[in-house]
Order: sequence, then structure tokens, then C-alpha cells
Amino acid sequence: MKRHWAFAALLLAGCGQGENASNGEGGGAGAALDQLAISKGLLPDPRNRSLAGRFETSSELGTDKFCAVAENDDGYRMGFLAVFGPESKCEGQGSAKLEGDSVVISLSGKESCSFTASYDGIVLRFPGSVPEGCTAYCSRNASMSGTRYYFVDPGDEAAKRTLGRFIEKLCD
Repeated sequence: MKRHWAFAALLLAGCGQGENASNGEGGGAGAALDQLAISKGLLPDPRNRSLAGRFETSSELGTDKFCAVAENDDGYRMGFLAVFGPESKCEGQGSAKLEGDSVVISLSGKESCSFTASYDGIVLRFPGSVPEGCTAYCSRNASMSGTRYYFVDPGDEAAKRTLGRFIEKLCD
């Protein structure tokens, strides 16, 4: 237990020591720690954020998946699968556009379904409420509302390997 306190004290003592900590860039010690975490690859760089890759969330009901393949500067071809047991799921494909901390998702192939999700570079979160047309992509008693997907494998090739249930490859 003493080691944890000593480490925390050492970490806090170094907060103001970074070259960016007191130069007015982004808020002092917190900004300096964020920059250090970004430089070490622990946090995503918000200036170079990409949606290309494979995302997953596992639970006792199955594995939810999202994938995106880059098509242009901020546009992506995407697919997703949200599972709620062996017979219950939401699954679809469409397009996504990255706009800062938001992702505008438009599903295609069934009814009109477009919504804005949030993305911090690590977790993609669908909104708690999606338009009525989105139910066409779900089986009975399933909803994509409020689902979340963690970034697990970057790049177009990882996205192209993402498998669905009825859609063989979600981002092929």
C-alpha cells in the first residue's frame, strides 16, 4: 500500500515539471500529462483521429462489433452487429463520417436510419435513442440504442476481417 501512495506522490510532484506544463498551452499540468500520454500511445491524438479499424464489446450475450474502412478524408464504409443472444440482434451496413468527436452514421439497404454517435478515439457510443427507421435493422426485442464499441484493431485490413451473422463480412 505504501508503494501506491509513493507512486501517486511522485506522479503529482512531476505534474508541473513538463516543458508544456506552464507555457499556457491547453491548461497546465493536465494538458502536459495528456500530451505525454498521447506521445506514448496511451491516449489517441485528437488531431489524427481515425475511425478505420475493428471495434468490439463482449458480454455474456455475445460480441458486438463495429468496423469502418476509409473511403476518403473523413468518410468511411461501415458495418455493425449488436447481439442480444443467439436469436436476437441488430445488424447493418452503411456509411460513416467523422466530424470531430462525432460520427454521423447512415445505414442503407432497408429503411432510412441516420444518427450521430460519439467517438473519443477509444470508444464509439451509439445514442440512447435512434430514429424509428433503425428498427428495420434489428430483430424483435433488439435495439442498437446505447450500444458501445471499443477500438481493438486499427486499419482497413482489420475492418475487412470483421464477421457478422447474416452479413458475412461487415466491412468487405
